[in-house]
Amino acid sequence: MDDLEKYVGALVGVIWLIVKIAIARGALQTKRAERAAARSGDADVARSATQVAPRSDTVPVDVAPPSAAPWAAVPFGAPRAPDADRLRTVLLRLTELDQCAAAFGEAVRHERANRRFTDVLLGAVPHDIGRLRAAVDAGLTAREAEAAADHIELVVSEIAALARQRRDPSLLPELGDADALADACYAPVIAFARAEGLPLRSGSPATQLTEFDLAIWTGFIPTSIAPIFLPVDFFSTPLRWPALAHEIGHDFLASVAGLEPALRRELGLPDGGEQLRPPASNGDRAGAPELRRLFGAWFEEIFCDVFGTLMFGPAYVLTMSELFFQEDEPVASLAVQTDPTGTRYDAHPPPHLRVLIGCMVLDRGGLHEDARALREAWARRHAEVSLDDLLVPARGTWRPFPLSPFAGMAAWIVERLYAGPLTSLSGFGLQDISGLDYGPHERQEASRARDALLAGRVPAVRDARALLAGAVLAAHQAPAQSLSILIRARAAIPALGTSEQRPDAFAPGLSMSSVALDRRALTEALLFRAVLLPPRALRSRRRARL
Repeated sequence: MDDLEKYVGALVGVIWLIVKIAIARGALQTKRAERAAARSGDADVARSATQVAPRSDTVPVDVAPPSAAPWAAVPFGAPRAPDADRLRTVLLRLTELDQCAAAFGEAVRHERANRRFTDVLLGAVPHDIGRLRAAVDAGLTAREAEAAADHIELVVSEIAALARQRRDPSLLPELGDADALADACYAPVIAFARAEGLPLRSGSPATQLTEFDLAIWTGFIPTSIAPIFLPVDFFSTPLRWPALAHEIGHDFLASVAGLEPALRRELGLPDGGEQLRPPASNGDRAGAPELRRLFGAWFEEIFCDVFGTLMFGPAYVLTMSELFFQEDEPVASLAVQTDPTGTRYDAHPPPHLRVLIGCMVLDRGGLHEDARALREAWARRHAEVSLDDLLVPARGTWRPFPLSPFAGMAAWIVERLYAGPLTSLSGFGLQDISGLDYGPHERQEASRARDALLAGRVPAVRDARALLAGAVLAAHQAPAQSLSILIRARAAIPALGTSEQRPDAFAPGLSMSSVALDRRALTEALLFRAVLLPPRALRSRRRARL
């Protein structure tokens, strides 16, 4: 009976999510088509995706691809054609998809904004089509073949949607800036995976403006492209931009084969999707097994919050504080939520615990003053409620449990993820991934960006992460200027897929005559040179070999 309930609950959740996203996606496509037609006098841009993907009603969601849930595509009780006819139809669809992907791939390879999709259309898609044809010849059932063909068509359809938005001249600069930030977040992960030989299967994030919440489609990983869905207000405030790092964390965790299960084993956490059961109390305190069960459900989100805080420092925690707080219902920050089916714990920890976890990462990185200020500001916002308990659903009501054991378990997980050693990360912790952590240099760059933005200038800061971290800090100090602050921050980012250059790209270089060199600076430079040079014996040996 439990298995049946799991099956039905999962099925209902997936179908409902697909229906909601289909409605939102259809509305957005209609608006984009109308705007493109009004601007250019025709609807060619709006129709380009449907010419590439015959079934444009297929919608990507942040769940497993259709091959994992083939029953969702088949109406219950519908008459079925004989398997041989259905397989012939699948093969015809594959031929059309192959031709469509080839033509589309040849088109986008000549487009600066879309050439990143060439390998998927001319490599991954034909490869998957060939494998599916071979599987059909080897006896694959019609049901399995249809599900696999649906997934290939879904990939082509999503690539078409990504390309269509980048053909919109009003959207390209915005998406290019978001892509540049996503690439900056992913760069340390790619370098670390290459250095350590980790099987990273994704590495090309591509943002897409949608009418639903910020999310990443991890089911797209085998193609190497990582579609990131942006909400409609993404380009009106800098507050949502640090959350891109959170989504990159999801993709990192899912795209390295076996990473998440290995981390769970090392931390002693069960798989996610735990059934909704009230924790057994021990003097009104949750016991260790119950805590591990809850943190098993929350592990992926905790990992991504640690990852995001390492990427953006205080700006990431500030983003969580601003977006999570509900002024009309502050007690919601303490509630342990359930998933849409109501039968399992939600994957997201309570907002209060997530903000505390971010502050723990800041404390671990030495940013004690920032962590203290953020905790105090969060507490002031919740002056009407007690932050000493979390509210856990139990038999139709909310039951308070002391925060301290939850905070203790969270601190232990943060320490292990931050410092390691973790066998699944080659014996390292996240702090050891070069370029990932928010160190003194990044903090100084973010402060420079904040000061320039508050002064009404475009920052002379090159790191996209530091730019947006500074924009969040500036918007926090001057909320009424959020949009203008974001515009100036984006002006310092060369958008991917465009010919944009940094504002100072062609400025005259710094003259040596303007650099003040005193005796102390010269002495330090000579000392550093002496320290960094290899020993004299090695230098002599090297010259002898030359």
